[in-house]
Amino acid sequence: MTTATTTGYATASYRERVLRDTAAIRLPDLDSRVDGEPLFRSASPEGLLTLTVRGAQLPPAYLDDIYRFRLAQYLKRGWLNEGLAAAADLAAEPYDAHALQDQHTLVVEEDTWRLRGYGTLARTRSPERTLLGDDAHRPFVVERDYGLRLADELGPATPADRVWEGKRLMRDYAMDRSQAAVSVPWWVYRGWAEGCLQALAVDGAAIVGDGKPNGAVLQLAMLGFRTRTLDVPALPADPTDLFAPMWDQQQRSYPFILTHGDALRPTMDHLDAILASGETGSVAARLSAFQEARKEART
Repeated sequence: MTTATTTGYATASYRERVLRDTAAIRLPDLDSRVDGEPLFRSASPEGLLTLTVRGAQLPPAYLDDIYRFRLAQYLKRGWLNEGLAAAADLAAEPYDAHALQDQHTLVVEEDTWRLRGYGTLARTRSPERTLLGDDAHRPFVVERDYGLRLADELGPATPADRVWEGKRLMRDYAMDRSQAAVSVPWWVYRGWAEGCLQALAVDGAAIVGDGKPNGAVLQLAMLGFRTRTLDVPALPADPTDLFAPMWDQQQRSYPFILTHGDALRPTMDHLDAILASGETGSVAARLSAFQEARKEART
């Protein structure tokens, strides 16, 4: 009894400390601290700045802050095993040198530099020149979580470095309701999609990930992606996995594969106009109307 109570107090103390320390993560002068040209840059009427960059373009302290943000956001949502995190005394989500080659989309407030939105496109962790069908291929997270072989879906001769994995698209859970809060997820998608466009321009490239039919999968369709979902259930969560609680949700997620970017540009241009207008209201509704109008024009 004493041990359980002590563990409970330790976990509660850990949670309070992490949330306190990450309550307002800021990336001061982010625009000028990026090394080289970002993959995407745009400022909004609500005072938001969106940048998509490789991890290597950021100061090391900023990259660490990004992974502190990721940890805190999952902690707030209940998608993190707090006991495991507390036992390891994690201050940030663990990451390694591969994060330097991943793409990171950041949405910050221009006046405070507070980080408000985030998304990533992660590169393969396989050795250079590895093919998806090779024994040396290190599975993407979606392969591990669903027991998939992307070699079966994309072909065993597909170079692993032509596949990117979309993850962690999120808005700051603590953001107050406002028009800026409404637009943050769409700015994340906008910068993230620009990275997808560049990745998919390479022959045989693909974007993989997973999402809920009424969540990420629907939003990807609104953005103009041709999304192929796979009806494959997730494997039972490993209790030693730091993110095991993420799977304890009523609506299941599905793996998806994106292989065509040709339909994206018209929607991206329209999304730019919507976000630049500063108009209030549902971005999703206006994107849906745009897609319906395009569909009618083609028939």
